[in-house]
Amino acid sequence: MPTLKEKVFSRITEDFQVLAKIVIRQLNLTKQLMDDNHKEEIYTEINNNERIIDSIEVKIRNEVMIVLYSPRATNLRMIISYYDMTAYLERIGDLILNVSHFMKKIAVDDCLFTTYKKDLLKMLSLTESMTQNAIFAFTCEDIQLAKETIETDDQVDELHHFIGQHLPTQCFDKILSQQEVTDALCINSMAYNIERIGDNA
Repeated sequence: MPTLKEKVFSRITEDFQVLAKIVIRQLNLTKQLMDDNHKEEIYTEINNNERIIDSIEVKIRNEVMIVLYSPRATNLRMIISYYDMTAYLERIGDLILNVSHFMKKIAVDDCLFTTYKKDLLKMLSLTESMTQNAIFAFTCEDIQLAKETIETDDQVDELHHFIGQHLPTQCFDKILSQQEVTDALCINSMAYNIERIGDNA
């Protein structure tokens, strides 16, 4: 018959899997906003999912503390890893929420956004893949996949750098409308937040 600690450890594993699925879902929803940022149901789902992410994070942290009272040496490292991974996924959730807030302000059909849409979508796709691979590498203890995840971050950094270099140049010496100023600031902020998703992955 499983002990209390074994039961709690099993719950931690199950809760972590739920958390991981919701974070990946959040990334997918954010990509959908790139095509149509007027779908209120997407923002509603993102906000609801964020509350679930926060509650699962608190639940896992509490469960980890129960197990840590007298852990076996063999699973101590795994317990601490779950604790750390949960924190990273919660931060990714926060960053995704930031991106969705910026998307709400952007004019998706205007020239400025359409210029950088492909790069932003590429960044989102890369970070979604990195997050999935990081979760898989962790749960399956796949060292090679973990290394590939780290290496992929260079591509995300390059795209972030590209947007950071070209966006000011495109706006330089031009009279911008209020919407264009908003778009420029939001594009820059989205690129930064997506790049941070890659760092956390």
